[in-house]
Amino acid sequence: MANLIKTAFAMLAGLAAGGGAYAEGRADQSDDNLMGYPAGEARLAEATRKARETLPRFLQLAKSGLHGAYLLKMRLAGGGEVEHIWMEVTGVRNGIFQGRLANDPVTPGYKAGDPVELAPDEIEDWMISTGETRFGGYTIRAMLGDMPAAQAEELRRQFRD
Repeated sequence: MANLIKTAFAMLAGLAAGGGAYAEGRADQSDDNLMGYPAGEARLAEATRKARETLPRFLQLAKSGLHGAYLLKMRLAGGGEVEHIWMEVTGVRNGIFQGRLANDPVTPGYKAGDPVELAPDEIEDWMISTGETRFGGYTIRAMLGDMPAAQAEELRRQFRD
C-alpha cells in the first residue's frame, strides 16, 4: 500500500492549506490562521478522533489519483510552544509520511517548507484541498464557530465527506 500512496502523492499539485493551525494555551493570535485553545479542548479531541477513524478515506482518495494538496496535521513543540500545524505530504517511506511544513509556525526553530516526518499514529487530522473542495479537515470544522462568519461560511461551502 505504501507504494500505491507514494505514487498518488507524486501527483500532488500546489499547496492550498487555508488555515486551521492552532496553538495550545495561546491567547494572542497575531496570525489570522492561528487560533488559541486550551490543551485537551474537547471539540478538537473529538475532531482528531474522527480524523483518525476516517484516515482510510484519505488513503482511498490518494489511491484514486484525486489532484490536490494532501495535508496532515501534526503536533509541533519547541521553545515552550505547542502548536498543531499542517504538513504537505510529499511521499511515504517505510510507512512514515514525508512532507514539509505548510506554513510558518510560531514554534521557534521552524519555518514553512521545513522537511518533517509523521507516523500514522501521530496524525491529528487530514485534508485534501483541490482549490474549490476540501475533504477531511475535521479540526477546521471544529473551529468554524470561532472564525469570522464570512470565512466560516466559505469553508462550510467547500467541505465534502
